[in-house]
Amino acid sequence: MASETYLSKFNNVYDKTYLDLLKYVIIKCHNINDANDIIQEIYLELWNIINKKELSNDNIKSYLIGIANNKIKKHYTLLQKIKTISIFEKNDKDIELIDLLEDKINIENIVIQKDNWLTIWQFIKSKKNQDIPKVFYLYYKLELSIKEIAKELNVSESYIKNLIYRTLKELQKKFGDGGISND
Repeated sequence: MASETYLSKFNNVYDKTYLDLLKYVIIKCHNINDANDIIQEIYLELWNIINKKELSNDNIKSYLIGIANNKIKKHYTLLQKIKTISIFEKNDKDIELIDLLEDKINIENIVIQKDNWLTIWQFIKSKKNQDIPKVFYLYYKLELSIKEIAKELNVSESYIKNLIYRTLKELQKKFGDGGISND
């Protein structure tokens, strides 16, 4: 009987916090492939806490963010925390070159068959620069604006535009009109 009460409380907290916590973890992770493991660890710890003591629902999201911070810190070593972001080249008028490129790729025009989606997502997640899958997830799945993503990741808007533009171009080249190339 008690376990049903705990399960009900857990499910209630999970339903209220999952999307916000997922967004937070994706933004804070160095590698998007780690997000699911970290989320699982967070909610496992929450389950253990719910079974031991009573939690107030007032600040539960803040409480989970605290757990998330601890889990993320544990998950990464000092070497993985050190990240550098390349500086964009600017022309003689101090305008970033990315802002001068004309975007001829329209993501809506790329026809992606359902069975190819997983292959494409795996391709995006395998990128060395793990900001790419973060940006794609936040932009296309969570529908955050470029400005919001730049603010959350603490980078410039032109960096986000550059990641999207270059990756879309690469996807177009690799996957074409929905077909998968053998490159």
